[in-house]
Amino acid sequence: MKYLTKSTDIAYLYSLKGLLETNGIPAVIKGENTAQLITPFAMTEPSLWVYIDEQEDEAEKLILDPDYDVQGGIDVDEFYRLTKDVSENPKKLYESLLNLGIGIGLLSVLVIVLVALSGD
Repeated sequence: MKYLTKSTDIAYLYSLKGLLETNGIPAVIKGENTAQLITPFAMTEPSLWVYIDEQEDEAEKLILDPDYDVQGGIDVDEFYRLTKDVSENPKKLYESLLNLGIGIGLLSVLVIVLVALSGD
C-alpha cells in the first residue's frame, strides 16, 4: 500500500478515490474518523492510499492529469470481491494473490508488447 496525499477536505479525497477507481486503481482513505483528533504531538489528517504498490506512479499521474490514460488498471470490483473473500476465508489468500499477480504480470507484458510495436 502506498501513500498518495492527505487533506482535511474529505470530499476532495473521495473525488480522487473515485477518479482512481474509475480508472482501475483501487484506493482507500485512511484516518477519516481521526481527522478531528488532536494530540499534544500531532493532528491526524485523512490520507489517500493505493492498495497496489505498482500502481502508485500511474495514480500520481492521474491525479495530476485526470485525462491520463492508465495502462495498469485492474477490475476494481473483482479486487474488492477477492479481498472480501480473503478476509472471510484466509485460505483463499494464496489463490487470490496468485491470480492478482498473474493478472498484473500479463497486463505488464501486454503493455511492453504494445509499446514495442508502436515504436516500429
